[in-house]
Amino acid sequence: MQANNHGKTQQEQVVDTFEVEPLFEDRPHERLAFTFKVEGDEYKGHFHNEEILWMHPHPKQLIGEETATEIEIVIHRLMSKAGHTAGDIEKIEVKPAFEDRPHERRQFTLTVQGEEFKGLVHEGEIQWFHPQPHQKLEDGHVEELEYRVHEELGTLQAETGDKA
Repeated sequence: MQANNHGKTQQEQVVDTFEVEPLFEDRPHERLAFTFKVEGDEYKGHFHNEEILWMHPHPKQLIGEETATEIEIVIHRLMSKAGHTAGDIEKIEVKPAFEDRPHERRQFTLTVQGEEFKGLVHEGEIQWFHPQPHQKLEDGHVEELEYRVHEELGTLQAETGDKA
């Protein structure tokens, strides 16, 4: 399966020819193998239990840690769009908190893998309540969740004309 080029985010535009195929189908070690190119270099890995397992070379070796982290976010997003992740957001709700007060914020609740996570968004920063998703999910997946919270907040703001 190859990702389409329509509606790609800026991060997704860095990743060329993303392909996914199942390995060890109907076996206990079933997983997904993925391949993609960045700046002409090909990278391969496996996606299993919401984790990315890199083959050699690891992207950090050739393109640096920051870009590798961005690529992991893209991989989680592409896997989610293709329906390959069980950890996609099952439910998300954003609402005002502390309305009409100087410290007004947006509160959000989201459910992932049957677990509920809550937090506040203030001045574009996400502050997670306990339990923190970093304790239960891979960093790339948490960053994808944060991206989705900001996306939902942007949709809400567009619908209501709110700046908060």
